[in-house]
Amino acid sequence: MVNALFTIPATAMSFYLESMEGTETRIAQAILIIASLGLFIYILSSLKALLNMMFHFHEGDIYISYLLWGNLSLSLFLLFALANKEFESAVAILSVMAYIFFGILSILFARRLLKLPHNLYGLLKPYCYITLVSGACFVSVILLPVGILAGAITDGVLGVIFFRAAERFPFPDGIPGIPGES
Repeated sequence: MVNALFTIPATAMSFYLESMEGTETRIAQAILIIASLGLFIYILSSLKALLNMMFHFHEGDIYISYLLWGNLSLSLFLLFALANKEFESAVAILSVMAYIFFGILSILFARRLLKLPHNLYGLLKPYCYITLVSGACFVSVILLPVGILAGAITDGVLGVIFFRAAERFPFPDGIPGIPGES
């Protein structure tokens, strides 16, 4: 839920900060990149743990791994471009290619997740269909803002899935295998 609420303002702030110069601006952008990366890693790791441990579903693991490593790599490139402005245009091109790659992976992941024999507390199809829309928007590049909005919506749906899972299977110390929980 935090990421769903964080995504839209963080994206707007990032676009605003790109038009500004100065060390403080670059530090603010770096903080946004690191915060977004941390939330992304936590959310996908939690989803993987939920799918693996509660539903014994491992068919999406490779897509989750690719999404995690791809996002980590892109974040490192973005941080590097903040430190060295000479690489800014190369990183911009790389970012567009990364969004296309993430879009394709999102589509493949959503299609694979539709094979889950459980309905994810009534939200499997909405989550997968919104993920498909988000992925298609990323692939188109032109619809990138719509893809970001759809991604925020999928995070909200995923938050509801996590809340429903916690209600149904309360673990006193959190769900085992989810980072930060033990």
